[in-house]
Amino acid sequence: MSKSKSSSSSSGAAAEKPVELGFIEEESTFWKLSSAYFVSKVGGQPAWLNLKELPSVAEMKCPSCDFPTQFLMQVYAPLDENETFHRTIFIFICSRKMCCVERNSNKNLLVFRCQLPRDNEFYSKDPPNLENKELAEISPEKFGVTLCRMCGCRGNMKCSACKKVSYCSKDHQQFDWKMFHKKECTDPDFKGGMHDELIGFQEFELVMDTEVIPKGNAKKKIDEKTQLEEYKKLVADGKAGSLEDSEVSKDMLEASSYKSDKAFNKFKKRIAYQPAQVLRYDRAGEPLWVSNEKAIEKSDVPPCSYCKGPRVFEFQVMPQLLNDLGNEVIDWGTLAVYTCVKSCNLGPAYKSEFIWQQDFKMDEEDGSAVSKKMKKMSLNDED
Repeated sequence: MSKSKSSSSSSGAAAEKPVELGFIEEESTFWKLSSAYFVSKVGGQPAWLNLKELPSVAEMKCPSCDFPTQFLMQVYAPLDENETFHRTIFIFICSRKMCCVERNSNKNLLVFRCQLPRDNEFYSKDPPNLENKELAEISPEKFGVTLCRMCGCRGNMKCSACKKVSYCSKDHQQFDWKMFHKKECTDPDFKGGMHDELIGFQEFELVMDTEVIPKGNAKKKIDEKTQLEEYKKLVADGKAGSLEDSEVSKDMLEASSYKSDKAFNKFKKRIAYQPAQVLRYDRAGEPLWVSNEKAIEKSDVPPCSYCKGPRVFEFQVMPQLLNDLGNEVIDWGTLAVYTCVKSCNLGPAYKSEFIWQQDFKMDEEDGSAVSKKMKKMSLNDED
């Protein structure tokens, strides 16, 4: 994301600031998804920005169950100030079933903001050479920080036998021992390091593009048939689940029956233009809510924990991402992230921000969530 696209500045009476959309890029070069390339991405291990002052092990635990959270995604979103020349927002989630059952809750989610000036101890002042593979070697470990080999977060525990690998928790250590490390530990040729089989989601690059909405009457004339054709195209491309077209049409029509929920209908029509979007970036704008229910107001968002100033909406994660994650437990309508309006530089390097999960409304007849219908259009879940 370029600085001009992520800046919160406006031009008075100018036209409405366009929304930036994020899409999954499946053909990314793996080594380009590391810290020095200032990436936006989903899954894998975090590409930390500040490479020395990572969040503590305690800060990374699920607020509900105290289990280590999983890295979900990060969005590179610099602003037009020196101290925010580099700026990334990180989201972590607990995917344990017991922590995912509560609807319209943020209890299993964490979000951190990290920022650096252009002149810093980790990276060159010049833009990175995207063909230079050596930049991929720049990591927290180069600055004396040990990482959990299973998740890429801070790891303070070492294997007591070989001393070659570190972990963030006993949970990850035990998992690694059962699955991999028991065979490696006594091997004299074992060098240690991160494991290829991380505990987490598959890694993808996030690529950004400006939302384009047809002008004039074209926007008003879009109908259910047009939307269905968009979803059918995703199905044909293998990007929107594996159900038959007839099932997709049926579920789309069922979902569209919620005429009384203006927010849902607005959401449905807006994303139909570009249904593969997994992120909407609109700093200081308004979220595209999936329902009239549990749509929080600005007054519901707590102030910045450090400067006590207000927070503003920055971006939201869309339900289409669930398709790419392939996890049957986690679910959401949208995840809305709010950050300090000043993007203040107080507090720790990784500053806690606010995130809200809104779910689709419940079907009054059968007690199920509309999200289940939406997921059938976008997920490969068997449930």
